[in-house]
Amino acid sequence: MQPIKLTLFFLFFFMFAKAQTKISGVLKTIKGTPVANANISLKNSYDGTSTDSTGRFAFITNETGAGLLQYSALNFEKDSVQINMGSGNITINLTIKEALNQLQTVSISAGSFIAGDGKKGAILSSLDIATIAGSRADIFAAMQTLPGAQTSFSESGLFVRGGTAAETKTYFDGMLVKSPFNATVPDQASRGRLSPFLFKGTSFSAGGYSAQYGQALSSALVLESTDLPEKTTTGISILSVGAGVDQNIRFKNSSITAGGYYYNLSPAYSLIKQQHDYTKPPEMLGGNFQYKLKTSETGMFKVYASYSRTQLALYSANIDTPAVPKYFSNHNLNIYINSTYKEYFGNRWKLETGFAYNKDRDAGLMTVNDYSRTDHLTEGKATLTKSFGQLSNFKFGAETFNTGRQESLNGLSRKYNDQISSGFAETDLFLTNKIVVRLGMRAEYSSYLQKYNLAPRTSLGLKTSVHSQLSFAYGRFYQNPEDEYLIIKPLGFEHADHYILKYEINTTDRNFRIEGYYKDYNRLTKISNGDPTNTGSGYAQGFELFWRDKKSIKNADYWLSYSFLDTKRDFRDFPMMATPTFAAKHTVSVVYKHFIESLHTQFGGTYSFASGRPYVNPNNPVYLADKTQTYNSLSLNVSYLTHVLKQFSVLYLNINNVPGFNQIYGYQYSANGLNRQPIVPAAKRDFLIGIMITIGDDTFVR
Repeated sequence: MQPIKLTLFFLFFFMFAKAQTKISGVLKTIKGTPVANANISLKNSYDGTSTDSTGRFAFITNETGAGLLQYSALNFEKDSVQINMGSGNITINLTIKEALNQLQTVSISAGSFIAGDGKKGAILSSLDIATIAGSRADIFAAMQTLPGAQTSFSESGLFVRGGTAAETKTYFDGMLVKSPFNATVPDQASRGRLSPFLFKGTSFSAGGYSAQYGQALSSALVLESTDLPEKTTTGISILSVGAGVDQNIRFKNSSITAGGYYYNLSPAYSLIKQQHDYTKPPEMLGGNFQYKLKTSETGMFKVYASYSRTQLALYSANIDTPAVPKYFSNHNLNIYINSTYKEYFGNRWKLETGFAYNKDRDAGLMTVNDYSRTDHLTEGKATLTKSFGQLSNFKFGAETFNTGRQESLNGLSRKYNDQISSGFAETDLFLTNKIVVRLGMRAEYSSYLQKYNLAPRTSLGLKTSVHSQLSFAYGRFYQNPEDEYLIIKPLGFEHADHYILKYEINTTDRNFRIEGYYKDYNRLTKISNGDPTNTGSGYAQGFELFWRDKKSIKNADYWLSYSFLDTKRDFRDFPMMATPTFAAKHTVSVVYKHFIESLHTQFGGTYSFASGRPYVNPNNPVYLADKTQTYNSLSLNVSYLTHVLKQFSVLYLNINNVPGFNQIYGYQYSANGLNRQPIVPAAKRDFLIGIMITIGDDTFVR
């Protein structure tokens, strides 16, 4: 019996030994440098090893037949090679390519600031936007701390490089948002409707932006929404102006978020003296709904819907008849729906589709005049992207949207409607990882204007060192005239040519950039005796500086921006070429944040400066020759991280214009020109106090 056992043992050992294969070799870079600590493994098995300091490796496997030998290393691209096991030992020499480090790879960036968590070259994250002192978590206010953007005063909107507020368009997951701002009060700017925590990425393009975005003459603010949340949470916000709650439910491959809010500024206005006499302080009620579904490993379907109502009424000073103040009331209704779908096909194709609907209605009284205005937009869009090479791609698509306005005054009404259809194509061609060229073209047709346009766009990026880059961009941009003119009669497209040159140094903790630009405006809308025409023109030129540093001061983060603007226009009711009232020649922003770990508290401050802006003085024969005093503002905020009822919470305090600087936006003159009154902020200074509680997570997840 014993001889049989020994025979079986040796037979089994012989068969087992014959089935084993030794795989060995060396791993090097393309330049021949050995790669240490690389992972070497057989796909779909537990067999593998790591390279030593000389790049050598060896391991034994019992697998037989064809297999895939995979290898990867930090800062290198993952790769694999086919091998055949079971026919003898294998010795193989492997070569691995260096990965294209995002910060070390050239990009298309002329005119653009990218903000977002995990984004290449990111300047601001969503938390940055929310915690800038003075911004009060308003995306548009945060963008005003970046170069190129002017401080918003008595008119709502984002004014960029000499452009009007209407020349900056906002895009939510690639879809145009027609009414991104809350209801307005005469001579006062309003805040944006969208929370920064809806988005994982924000691209602020002050010019030279992609051909997939149209109907924006000066600037594009592109917002990319977050994907599936990590877990189920409940958020509660209690502020000095109201409260809100949102419930986020996470499933395996989907999530649902529903929230609501109510704001009433009456208590705050009773403490903070207001410029206007409110009979009905602003009161807002609204809610939103989100559904997200991960349709596959690479596919995502999203729906976002919001609804809000705002009411307000006030008396303001009447310079012509002081005893009879002006009355204004407004009831605003806003509905916005955004639905998108994204999917990757294979390794090279990506499909993006979207649908959006926006309705914004204002109605009320102006003194004794009954008015109403309804803006609407319905949009559909589809984009296909084909990747080739390591980084290059070709993108093409089409979109169409129906837009228009209906307005009435004392029972008399008018309206217009336009169907704008467009197609676009664009390629990002990486000649090397240090040189990239973007070539694009966009074509549009307006059914109301009955006109076509064709807009070429191109950009060039050149990596000059590991962390520095030189960029150039040129583009032609078209836009319909504003609704207030189109509702009178059809006109032609306005257009502007952008020329941009930028140099940037970007590391993980620091960013420096200097950028110069020139914009040539043509066919701007002019109006004479109530009749609009496309005979206006203008220009804007200047340069900008930006510096951000998160390294020099421990637990501190700060940035400085400076903008120089030289611009003149002959448009609207201008009798001649002149610098418009919204353009300041010099603009400075300084933002500082400091977190003190022992106190669990972040302190922040924002200082803003703008040189005097022109205003019309009827007593001066030179049009727009007078200027306001310089604008100064210093805002402070404090955020204290704590727990309330064992739930993560943030106590928040923001104070605007702490020193109480006198700020004058312009002047209103009486009909005879003998008297005037300044246009000033709603309050010299104001404050906001709040607590934000997160149930279900120990981080801030708004």
